[in-house]
Amino acid sequence: MTEQDMLNEHKRIFISASGELVNNNTNSLIEDDVITGIIDPPLEAMDIIKSRFLSVAKANNLILKTDVLNQLLSNYKDKLKEKFIKIGDKRKKFVSKHIEKIEDDKSLNLVKELKKELVKFDKEIKKESKELVLDLINKELVSKIDNINSEIEPKYKKEMIRFLQVTYVKQFLELLEMKLIVKDTILLNSLKEYLDRFIFTTENSHLFD
Repeated sequence: MTEQDMLNEHKRIFISASGELVNNNTNSLIEDDVITGIIDPPLEAMDIIKSRFLSVAKANNLILKTDVLNQLLSNYKDKLKEKFIKIGDKRKKFVSKHIEKIEDDKSLNLVKELKKELVKFDKEIKKESKELVLDLINKELVSKIDNINSEIEPKYKKEMIRFLQVTYVKQFLELLEMKLIVKDTILLNSLKEYLDRFIFTTENSHLFD
């Protein structure tokens, strides 16, 4: 095996390990932070959509068809989960593509450049997320709000629609942005550690003398 072969193998190992890191980081972002943390929290009391429906109903002496409400929320969440799983796949491909472009003479720039690219990527993800959340809110909840209780008065229906289309979407995006920042920071710090080891090995290993 030539020196170049060994360098190539060393780079392949770095890219493979980094790819695994990206997968784990993104899976945690989507499954733990977004799906479990925002879309479908483990406790019913943490479900801000259902909580708002129930509080508005209680304040106005309305009896909701909770089985219908639960089904509508389940449909909304299931479709939103599917969308975010696809976003997660997009993030994996995006980050991995940049890692695979690593060049020996420019390896120190990898994390710095990726950090800038992630800022742009996250901005696009937030825009895409706003559109898809609002679209599903309208299709799965707003358009079917009368099914929950046909006696809901117009002003209370208007209140719920405004909450769903404005307040909820705003809160969702704020939480998503926070989760993205945290996961990006963890990913970049971990990649820097991997890269430091990669550079140290290539510069100090006797195999490359």
